[in-house]
Amino acid sequence: MAAREPRRAERGPAVAGVEIAAGSVRVVVGRREERRLRVLGAAASPLREGAVSSGLIVDRGAVGQGIAAAVALAEGRDRPARMLVALDGDDIRTYHVATSFERQSAEDPIQPGEVQRATREAREDAVRAAQSAAADDPALRGIATVQLEAETAGFLLDGRALDSLEGFHGRAVVVHTDVALAPLLHSGAASGALDVAKRRAGVSSGAYVLGRLLAESGFTDGGILRLGADVTAYAIVREGRVVATRVFGLGRDALLDRIRRGPAVPGRAAGTGDRSDAGVWARCVLATNAAIDGEYPARWYFVGVPDELVALPRALGEALAAQRGGSVDIAPLRAAAAGRVATDGQLHADHLVAAGAAALAAELY
Repeated sequence: MAAREPRRAERGPAVAGVEIAAGSVRVVVGRREERRLRVLGAAASPLREGAVSSGLIVDRGAVGQGIAAAVALAEGRDRPARMLVALDGDDIRTYHVATSFERQSAEDPIQPGEVQRATREAREDAVRAAQSAAADDPALRGIATVQLEAETAGFLLDGRALDSLEGFHGRAVVVHTDVALAPLLHSGAASGALDVAKRRAGVSSGAYVLGRLLAESGFTDGGILRLGADVTAYAIVREGRVVATRVFGLGRDALLDRIRRGPAVPGRAAGTGDRSDAGVWARCVLATNAAIDGEYPARWYFVGVPDELVALPRALGEALAAQRGGSVDIAPLRAAAAGRVATDGQLHADHLVAAGAAALAAELY
């Protein structure tokens, strides 16, 4: 009997994920390989102070040049076929919508055309729901918003969670769809920077792409928090899906500046930080979020917190314990937690937002 040829690994085209934030542009180039993102290259390009402020690209020329430089370093000989940019800002929103369908026959297997139709209709329903919610949001009143990315986030079939519906039997179908909206000013500025870089890309929420990457890597319930130079962003995951994101304008630079300017409390040594600052920051994190139904989770990962600001996660843990009345688990985010990302070298946790954007661009999930 002839020997079977070894099965070839599924490989998609090269794609790029780009994170634009105050102080730097980070890029991860990779391709879909089986059920993981195989990283081909990663790079970062510094940005001058003020080029990005609270997620808004102020200097399109500088940011565009930063994108071009970082992508050129990361891509090598593999020019990305698709690119997705991740941004975080106070007024960038993500909406998470479940659309239900009733099938005529539970005995017939679900065909590809039926899945495509349900996914398309669910996406249209989610976009309408997001636009309606944005219109009712007091913070967005009077602000022109545009749709960014819309992503299918999973299926339920008769209550069973599935990655794909094709070939299964059942009657009640639920399609989960995630939609990102942003002010036209943010979206237009990103498009202008991409024009300078001579690249085309979609745009999504940085908090969302990081949360989705961790959720798809097996993180079922908890929070993922990133302290940026000028903003704090988080995503909340429940039952393996991102259910909420939030960004607010208090970041690492302002908090470090307060430490460097000297003791905030008489008798406290300079450089030790002020617990009142950490407490205010923790209360900002745990402020009411209409998208979160119930308590904040007890388990959190954080990234972007330097040693000088270790009081921040401690204050968050104390506030959560007081709120929940029990123990909490707060730990630094390690790149190894993103099990859907494969690399032959080392990938720092700071690159995981760009990796999450690349995973979506690769249609990994």
